Amino acid sequence: MTTAACALALSGFATAACAQDTAAAPAEESTTVVVTGIRKGLQDSLAIKKRSTSIVEAVSAEDIGKLPDASIAESLARLPGLAAQRVGGRSQTISIRGLSGDFASTLLNNRLQVSSGDNRAAEFDQYPSEMISSAVVYKTPDASLTGQGLSGTVVLNTVRPLDYNKRVISVNVRGSVNTNGEVVPGYSANGNRLSLAYIDQFLDGKLGVALSYAHLDDPSELQHSKSWWWDKQGNDSVTGLPRLGNADALGLHGVEIWATGRKQTRDGYMAVLDFKPNDNFRSVNDFYYSVFEQDEVTHGAQWYQTQWTDDIHFSNVVLTDRGGTPVVQKATISGIAPIIRNDNNLRRDEMFSFGSNNRFNIGSWRSVVDFGYSRTVRKEQIAETYAGYGTNPTPVTRTFDTIDEDIAYGDFPQLHPGFDYANADNVYLGDVAPWGGWGHDGAIRTPKVTDELLTARFSGVHDVDWGGFKSVELGIDYSHRTKNKGVNEWDLCLKGWNQTTNDCHGTRVRVADSDLQEATNLDFAGFGGVLSYDLDDVINKYYDRRIIQNEDNLNKFWQVDEELVTLFAKASIDTELGGHGLRGNLGVQYVSADQTSAGNEILARGSPAIGKWVSTNSNYGDFLPSLNLIYDVSDNSMFRFSLARSMARPRMDDMRASRNASVSLTTKAWSGSGGNPNLKPWIADGVDLAYEHYFNKTSYFGVAGFQKVMRTYVRNLTVDDFDFTGWTNTSGVVPNSNIGSFTMPINDDGTIGNLGGGKNVSGIEFSGAIDGSLLWSPLSGFGLIGSFSRGWTNIRSGSEIDPDKLPGFSGDVANVTGYYEKGGFSTRISYRYRSAFLGETYALYANRAATRILADNQVDAQISYQMQDGPLKGVTFLLQGYNLANSNYQTQLKVSENKAADGSSFPEIYEEYGQTILFGVSYRFR
Repeated sequence: MTTAACALALSGFATAACAQDTAAAPAEESTTVVVTGIRKGLQDSLAIKKRSTSIVEAVSAEDIGKLPDASIAESLARLPGLAAQRVGGRSQTISIRGLSGDFASTLLNNRLQVSSGDNRAAEFDQYPSEMISSAVVYKTPDASLTGQGLSGTVVLNTVRPLDYNKRVISVNVRGSVNTNGEVVPGYSANGNRLSLAYIDQFLDGKLGVALSYAHLDDPSELQHSKSWWWDKQGNDSVTGLPRLGNADALGLHGVEIWATGRKQTRDGYMAVLDFKPNDNFRSVNDFYYSVFEQDEVTHGAQWYQTQWTDDIHFSNVVLTDRGGTPVVQKATISGIAPIIRNDNNLRRDEMFSFGSNNRFNIGSWRSVVDFGYSRTVRKEQIAETYAGYGTNPTPVTRTFDTIDEDIAYGDFPQLHPGFDYANADNVYLGDVAPWGGWGHDGAIRTPKVTDELLTARFSGVHDVDWGGFKSVELGIDYSHRTKNKGVNEWDLCLKGWNQTTNDCHGTRVRVADSDLQEATNLDFAGFGGVLSYDLDDVINKYYDRRIIQNEDNLNKFWQVDEELVTLFAKASIDTELGGHGLRGNLGVQYVSADQTSAGNEILARGSPAIGKWVSTNSNYGDFLPSLNLIYDVSDNSMFRFSLARSMARPRMDDMRASRNASVSLTTKAWSGSGGNPNLKPWIADGVDLAYEHYFNKTSYFGVAGFQKVMRTYVRNLTVDDFDFTGWTNTSGVVPNSNIGSFTMPINDDGTIGNLGGGKNVSGIEFSGAIDGSLLWSPLSGFGLIGSFSRGWTNIRSGSEIDPDKLPGFSGDVANVTGYYEKGGFSTRISYRYRSAFLGETYALYANRAATRILADNQVDAQISYQMQDGPLKGVTFLLQGYNLANSNYQTQLKVSENKAADGSSFPEIYEEYGQTILFGVSYRFR
């Protein structure tokens, strides 16, 4: 770990004040030095890392509350070899060793957890740090740990109240402000956080109870711009000369700018009942429930500026060289019809988890029976409406503007229109897109995801004396998981639309004053104000809904049901080699999978399309051997070695049974696309070698190297010899053959599709922590924690966005934290870096899509002081800040778009989220 402790996150079950005194010394030992705060968290994390037989990173609750993290995601992102992907400014998914969240798994108290996303990857912003006592990331497998991932396994742990010897009560209150201010009127930049924790013991220490509540109100203020694509422009229709002054020059062909305000609240509740009537039995039962709600409003403008849509004209053109290619930086462009957007996205995530862990002895066997159940439901409503300049009520009428543009790279463009787009007297509702409009005046989509998981486990450990083997563990684990996704969709048609011809363009209309809101200012991009209104009121008053039931919509409904039975055996090693200790384990898992996938087969195209619900079942098994060895060079130095096979189950949307195929009217050949219900997991063989030296309980140095060789990889490829026998022919054309092409995810061993045959992911990681007193006694209280990871891969994803990139893979990841802590005063500053990678985000029509995300830099800091005596003893005052460098979020256009002469891609999205400053007070009583 430890960058681990380095920066664990946010206030936690033990909140900031809680972190100050974990092991109070008895009164008669008043000379005992009690390590507190950051160093205590670091010490506990290093202890976990040192004693583990696997290569792990860890964060401890003793460090929770010391950095301004809104969720455990921020904490994990500071661990060596781990990195976070930001979504809307919040760290959400975690990449381990350069592999995306799809390759990892997440356990809560050693039980596999559901996900509110489309697939398996946990969305860590759903887990308040206040609820977590520790997090351990396994980078190498352990045969007794079921539900493991291919890249690693994140194990989140809640408190066990009987591990505390006294009552604990803690309170944490914080307020926050975002420096972007109120970018959307009515959406405040001020937030707050509150957490309460109560731990107590009863029945002479036989019954322990822990109760916790965490509230988060974390508004987000986002400023956004996007460049649609760059291309050449032809000759001007009037002058006959090149529009851009140079026939080889590239110009921006479309742009969008908007401001987004988000109200984001999360309430988490946790209860733990810990019962230990005697030394032979202990039952720990944990309950977790959380609700996350988001209300997101976006107001902005977008437009096309290309000869292929309108007869535009350029003047005052200023060209600049970008990678050897002339590109338009400044110009005055006439013939543009901006589309004014008012969008509202609502989201509610509800998560429940229960687990019961029961430990007891059966003869000489130390046994465990564990049951778990978790369920999550995500409901969303994604609504968008359009407006444009002009008062003509006729549908799809357009009024053209002249805009002065100054296009920036790595910043917001400056776009100065000639019209006032905030004036309701001149900006009417209606579709003003080119080509006769987008086919509707707005749209509403309501995705829903339900994920349900039942687990049961029985295992036993028996001590043995077989040479170097000291114990044997045998067990069986069962899980049954069902995940459903569906998206109901409607077009919004302004009233007066022609229902006879089904043309969803109604009469353009002015928004009534009673429905108007204060205009949203887009001055960050030079555009001025844009018309803003209450979307619910406007939709209900001015629009009719027309249901969407085409083949694309039907393909968004699917279900995956899977049953896994895992048999495992592990032998623990504790012996000597060459006069030095040799520890570790040797084990194997056999995972038997029975999976059923369902979805729509398209029987008839059109609107409405007709689908038939079909399902497909498959089953298979995989052996996963593992070996972990630790060679103790001394009490404080060790070499670690691991050799293991690991797997990650395929993405659930890839496993869907949805399928869509037809026979071409011209070639009379079959073709289609869909999911693959018969997909098997990603499988990799990995080898790890690490060296660790511990200078003291809070200082160490570590270096680790690893290589994973992919035996199978899931790719989305076209199979040219697919058999369509028995499929419904929606076109009615008699095919030449039942053999055709079908695009779907398949298991590739590196030889399919001519994508390079790459199989390797490798890397090296450096990490360490140093207590200043080790260097020089006057530096007592100072410390430094850091890590750097570099990775390599020759795997090609085949993605159209960037076929040479492996999703989630960043070549470089770095973290560093400097701190000072003494006499109740604590301060720290943390920096983390992630190089560019191929990520996954929401795209058009509630679909997921890959995106080329550029390098990310984050700076967080905190200053706190805990009162040492007097009536306020135990009170801690905190001043915190995160994203202090106002790190922007940038993406690049996919590689299939035009590029500069030197091969570099053009920028796509540029966003700023602002800094968040928090002030808080914590109190802990024990």
